[in-house]
Amino acid sequence: MDMTDHKELGRRLAELRTAARVSQAQAAQMIEVSQPTYSRIETGDRPLKGAELVMLADLLQVRASAITGVAQLRQHATSAARTTGSSPQTGVMRDKLFAYLELDAYLSGQGIATA
Repeated sequence: MDMTDHKELGRRLAELRTAARVSQAQAAQMIEVSQPTYSRIETGDRPLKGAELVMLADLLQVRASAITGVAQLRQHATSAARTTGSSPQTGVMRDKLFAYLELDAYLSGQGIATA
């Protein structure tokens, strides 16, 4: 998927929000926008900002990749970083790496430099 496909991202966001039984008003309040502005995010008429992505993922109790559709990063990161170890520290590092890569891919797709 093209990272700038706002309509697809909005569709996934709406599905996840509905599944979590969160209203548009609650989601809007979480990211500090009006409900009509939030609605425009779900219709793909307004891009989702990086900080908003993180807050919504937290609210909906999902990884950012569930919203952005960047799940394939997990496989690439595991291979690249050889993060298949089973120690508790390796697991924490692996989770942080995945979260960073998901957010970085989304922001890069939006034309926002992260380096």
